[in-house]
Amino acid sequence: MGNGLFNLVRRGTAPATNVRTGSTGSAGVLDLFINEGFLPMVDGALVYHRGFGDRQTAPSDPNPSLRIAPRIFTRSGKVVESRTYPLGRPLPPHGRPAPERPDPQEEYYYLPKRRYWASYFPERTIIAEVGSTIRLRIHNRLSQSHELMFHGAGANRGDVTSGSIRPGGTGKLDLKAPAPGTYLYTDPTNGAVERTLGLYGALVVIDPARAWHLGPNGPEFERQWLWMCHNVVPEWASVASRGGKLDSIGTDVSPRYFNLNDQAGFRSLGVSDDPELNEEREEDSLPSGFPRLTDVRNFSQSPATGTVRTGQLIRMVNAGIVGHQLHYHGNHVWAVRENGRDFPRERGRVMADGHVSLQQWEDTVALSPLERKEAILPMVRPPDCVDAVWEARKEDWRYPMHCHAEPSQTAAGGLYPGGLVADWVLAGEQEAEAHHKYESQVDFASDQPHEGSPETLFRQRPDVSMTFDFFGRELEFPDGAEHDVWSFATDSKDRGLPGPLARFTEGEIFHGTIEPSKRVHTIHWHGIEPDPRNDGVGHTSFEVTGDYTYQLRPDVGEAGNPNRGGSGTYFYHCHVNTPLHVQMGMFGVVIVDPAIDRVKPPKRGTRRAFVDGPEYDIATETVLLPYSVDPSWHEMNHAEGLSGEDAGLNRFKAKHFYTLGGVIPKRPGGRRVWAFSSMKANTKQSGLAPTLVRMVNVDYFPTLTEFTDMKGKPVAMADLIAHDGRPFRNTANPNGPSEPVWSSKYPLRTSKIASGAAEKYDFLLRPPARGEYLMHIKFLSWVPGQVRATKTITINAV
Repeated sequence: MGNGLFNLVRRGTAPATNVRTGSTGSAGVLDLFINEGFLPMVDGALVYHRGFGDRQTAPSDPNPSLRIAPRIFTRSGKVVESRTYPLGRPLPPHGRPAPERPDPQEEYYYLPKRRYWASYFPERTIIAEVGSTIRLRIHNRLSQSHELMFHGAGANRGDVTSGSIRPGGTGKLDLKAPAPGTYLYTDPTNGAVERTLGLYGALVVIDPARAWHLGPNGPEFERQWLWMCHNVVPEWASVASRGGKLDSIGTDVSPRYFNLNDQAGFRSLGVSDDPELNEEREEDSLPSGFPRLTDVRNFSQSPATGTVRTGQLIRMVNAGIVGHQLHYHGNHVWAVRENGRDFPRERGRVMADGHVSLQQWEDTVALSPLERKEAILPMVRPPDCVDAVWEARKEDWRYPMHCHAEPSQTAAGGLYPGGLVADWVLAGEQEAEAHHKYESQVDFASDQPHEGSPETLFRQRPDVSMTFDFFGRELEFPDGAEHDVWSFATDSKDRGLPGPLARFTEGEIFHGTIEPSKRVHTIHWHGIEPDPRNDGVGHTSFEVTGDYTYQLRPDVGEAGNPNRGGSGTYFYHCHVNTPLHVQMGMFGVVIVDPAIDRVKPPKRGTRRAFVDGPEYDIATETVLLPYSVDPSWHEMNHAEGLSGEDAGLNRFKAKHFYTLGGVIPKRPGGRRVWAFSSMKANTKQSGLAPTLVRMVNVDYFPTLTEFTDMKGKPVAMADLIAHDGRPFRNTANPNGPSEPVWSSKYPLRTSKIASGAAEKYDFLLRPPARGEYLMHIKFLSWVPGQVRATKTITINAV
């Protein structure tokens, strides 16, 4: 460790929390005021809002009180105003906890302090200690009746409400603090309307005796973060501001603004010209920490007194009306809880809605409206960067987190990345060079860093190399429609959709060279995690105008070790004006294979899905990419919407739906769309290894895949073995090997798979007998409640 970091570690303390007690109302009671007013959006537009404020304000107030400063209900009966918890604990400088010391077991890693740092919380947060009673007095200052409800905070996870509060009236709500966890509070009046107008917030319940644990069963964390997702629909706000009534929202709704902790775009990322706002975002919204060893089997391992090997807890809640897909670059996160229920470490299952209940790695976390999830961000070395790059690292490495339901990355119909975004930082010995600050989202969206042909630092001799040329042309799709497509090609004769398959093996050096030839582009290797320079994201690295060779080396797996290995299914796509460029077709599949076990190689004609994975039949290996097309988007230009014009990129209205892909060894060449409507699957009776399907959801909204017989009866024939490039494993043994679920007594066999935008699933088809079966891919609406279209693939089981 260099002297710079040693000094930083020694200086890494800050004053303890400065608290204010009894700041509102009588002792032990928090007064909330249901107010209205106008708030500026990220593009400067003023939009009518309502909210639970901490003082009474008029609609014309230039600074209306529409959200409370964080409050803490202590078990001693006090109400404390404080942005941080636990009370009286040191505050991490700029939100970043300094470590205790270098880790003696691993060079370039550090030992986090144990049970030491306080955490910052955003506005709208109520914190309640176990044993406290939450006492609210709610004053309705508006001309309609309103209500406050805590979702899932009552007996048997029921809701607790104040009841309807008449105009000008006051309501009361007393709630004994529920079990430790994360909860939402909203106004449920008119369905989702009132919370969309701003009447929402979060309740975090913490046991002060275990303040650095999510709940009685852990996990332990270094510090925690709370992310509240929200959407703004100005059309509803305009009606509400005039006293109009909105009774039903339906599903044909397109929010215009997308916030994380009430900010978006350049303001959410902390690169505005407001230093106070930037500091707040660093403290309460932008995770940061030093690299450490983390074992997901045991988040409470303490290597020495005062230190722990664990990551940071991310609490995610969705107060919006659309589903979000929170995609983390740089590190997968370990999902531990949903809606107050801990995911099990073994004996997982596929739930009735098609989602998996099991602790697991995810790079893309599905978050439906009103849903709450918690995950651990491990803060480890990005597993797929080459050694030379990692060992030379001095500065911070910054990675994005953004929603992969891509319309949410816009503001006012364009201005990418102006929506629901954040960054996280893997701290280095030196802070990264200060990012340029921007006066407006237009300045930020139109000023992403361009480089001609930058150098690949510490370039290694590749084991596999590919060149990706940009092309644009009109292609005919299976339904006869013709759409203008932009994509990548490795051969001028094979300019089709999706882009060429990139395939390599764990431990191999891969070089992917992009040659845009037209405008600027990047390649982001979604789910693969190299250093930021090779991650392919403009605002954290650069956009390419000439050519650039991306370099990565997938992590090598170890049998039974859930912390190692990169074999699985991924995809690549352009990360420039991403909502438009991905929809135009700038994507392709990535497959990382495990190294062949020379002692026990797979049988002839088969591969393993991962190091201790099942063998599958090479001849029938299939990729499936659900994809839909909004024809109006395919008439836009490269930089549509970046200069502030409303390009309609928040309004994705698909008219055509496709199942791209097919059997990998039989992909046809030429300038065509690769799609399929039937496939073969091996049965046990065939004597062949099972058929593997690699499904990548490149659509922007969720899909639901269902398997039936020819009469429509569900058939549990999909054996889920991996998600987001990581095997499903049982991790109940804190120190021993983690058995892959596929070979356990409790495989994840199902007739239904729920997948959000950019999620990846690997599953084996296990038809019960020879014959024909059906796989139905249902394209769901962004606002839950409607099936937009269904595409059916016939499975011929042999």
